[in-house]
Amino acid sequence: MSPVHPLCLIDPEGEKITPMPGGTRAGYQKYFPNCDIHRLTESTTPFIDTATTNIYKLGDGKYYHVHGTMDTGPSQKALGIDRTPHLTTSSFKEACDIMETSTLQHTANELDELMNETYRQAGTICHSITEYRETPHGRANAHVGLYEIHQHTSSTQHPSWWSSIQNHSSPARPLFALKVLDITRIIAAPTITRELAELGASVLRIASPHITDMSQLQLDLGWGKWNAHLDLRKEEDRMKLKELIMEADVVVDGYRPGVLQKWGFGKEDILEMVSERERGIIYAHENCYGWNGPWAHRSGWQQISDATTGVSLEFGRAMGIDEPVTPVFPNSDFCTGIVGAVGILNALIQRGEKGGSYVVDVSHPYEVWDDLWSRYDRFVFHSTDNMGVTIPAYLKVFYEKKTPVFYENYLEIRKNGALGVNIKTIRPILNFVEGVVEPGYNVGSRPNGTDVPKWPVNLLTEVIV
Repeated sequence: MSPVHPLCLIDPEGEKITPMPGGTRAGYQKYFPNCDIHRLTESTTPFIDTATTNIYKLGDGKYYHVHGTMDTGPSQKALGIDRTPHLTTSSFKEACDIMETSTLQHTANELDELMNETYRQAGTICHSITEYRETPHGRANAHVGLYEIHQHTSSTQHPSWWSSIQNHSSPARPLFALKVLDITRIIAAPTITRELAELGASVLRIASPHITDMSQLQLDLGWGKWNAHLDLRKEEDRMKLKELIMEADVVVDGYRPGVLQKWGFGKEDILEMVSERERGIIYAHENCYGWNGPWAHRSGWQQISDATTGVSLEFGRAMGIDEPVTPVFPNSDFCTGIVGAVGILNALIQRGEKGGSYVVDVSHPYEVWDDLWSRYDRFVFHSTDNMGVTIPAYLKVFYEKKTPVFYENYLEIRKNGALGVNIKTIRPILNFVEGVVEPGYNVGSRPNGTDVPKWPVNLLTEVIV
């Protein structure tokens, strides 16, 4: 499911193309070619694949969240499910029954080890809040706030800001000329860099042509970003990435822990690269489990985070059932993105005051809930109702009840120079007194691989050639 606002449109005065599922896929792909190599976001995706990302009961009575990531094959293999005979499964419920027949053969600890350590797939036991806090991992992260900042001092890296550019650098665009290298995917980490872009930063996203991605997200999360391809399996592309890092002020890593380290671009690698230059670097990395404790290396998604920490169980209990249910919409992802951007702003201030380089680790009362729940028909979902079930149900009632998120005055028509069309999209959320800061984007969103992987001389260049 896409986090893009349902009323967003490409070319609202003409083609009126929606990025939402069920929209004109061919029209959307004219602007954003499909990067979903395994075709998991198609309307024709087999039910057995959509059911692979879901919560199921286990043989010991506990619940487990299995996640198919962007390739369901490894998770299905871990559960002993041969995909081929089930490609014609006639319903989502039937596919869920097939999945649960397999998960019932496992205990919680057994399946957790199988998924995370043997098959290296995202998955988690659905804990209560208390249970999570009492795990070794919960205790290891108990001291962590919204983010952690670690200073790396250097005798060569004195207090510094990024370069200002005459007639462009001003309080109205406070991050103008800040160069941010975006090595991220999906929602949480790309939101970090989009938030920085909205304040004027120049963001260059690096994608890879052979790695699956969600094209549906690129319209919304690509605002303010150039987008170039590099293949880190090639030495010449690794050298290009190093050159980009050497000129960057901020690097954001949103891949599974250890992936970029394999190619020589982990945290320590990047800190060493810039150790001799005069200004330090801000390196921010985002993961699911936090950067302390025995699960820090694990792969994860928003649903996994919610299930691990007890949020999913509390959502189920709030609806009157004692089973975990994945919360509607990727709120944890977007909140992590906002928090990560705030952490980077904090680190930039510290670099300006103290020098050095910095590493940023990112990872209502009942009456309010009852009133909100009642206004939206007191839906009750169950553990196997994943976001493919809950989001359409909620969007339908949102339309029917004319919820404020659909008010037209929250939207605007914005020029997208990279696509050559206007976009109907959400207005900037933040407003500043007397317009002292003017949120917006230097460039428009675009598909992966549009730009040449280099920093342009003119930071208002729409497309890098």
